[in-house]
Amino acid sequence: MKAKSIVFFLLALAASFLAATYRWGDSAHSIGLIRTSGGEARHPAFLGSGEDSYTLIATATVVPPYRGDVRVVLEGEPVMDHRISLSGPIVDLGIRRNPELRGNIIRGLQPMDRIALWVEMKPPPIDPICGMSYTDGFLEVSYAGRPYYFCSEACAEAFSKDPDRYKNNDGARGKYTVAFYDTKTGRPVLNVPVLFTGKGDAKDAGHH
Repeated sequence: MKAKSIVFFLLALAASFLAATYRWGDSAHSIGLIRTSGGEARHPAFLGSGEDSYTLIATATVVPPYRGDVRVVLEGEPVMDHRISLSGPIVDLGIRRNPELRGNIIRGLQPMDRIALWVEMKPPPIDPICGMSYTDGFLEVSYAGRPYYFCSEACAEAFSKDPDRYKNNDGARGKYTVAFYDTKTGRPVLNVPVLFTGKGDAKDAGHH
């Protein structure tokens, strides 16, 4: 039995190491602290624009004396479709508690709990000329085998005059926040800034 436990531990350690060192081109990792008085991530998460979807991995430790339920929301404009999931251990050795996620609420956090939250984001199409987010009635124009969307004929015409200049401007941009709120008081206990930069310009700092 002891040998079996050691094997499971080594497998879990190897899997954790591989997960920590592997990095997707459309993902970022941020580390923070959940505090009663409010916490901030160690640094913003930087993501390059121009992708169809993104993944943010936010790891956090609960600082005493905080305990309670936490609601997690993605804030920012335009509203972005997203899905939140809580990562559990690949092999549960029973060493740590595993908080439960119901909907967008993490239940029963206790001091010194550690969580790994995955936020999968799917931004709406953006007009590459004016930056307006997609709505019904947008014009669709194909260029280099892919669609682009425009709020007006004027924007579509401006794009057609110099498409290479604007072809990478249709992705997510600006600042969002993954916000953690205590469900009883409504007060923020952690904020993770998410910054969308130019295509291919995501800063390495957002992955540490």
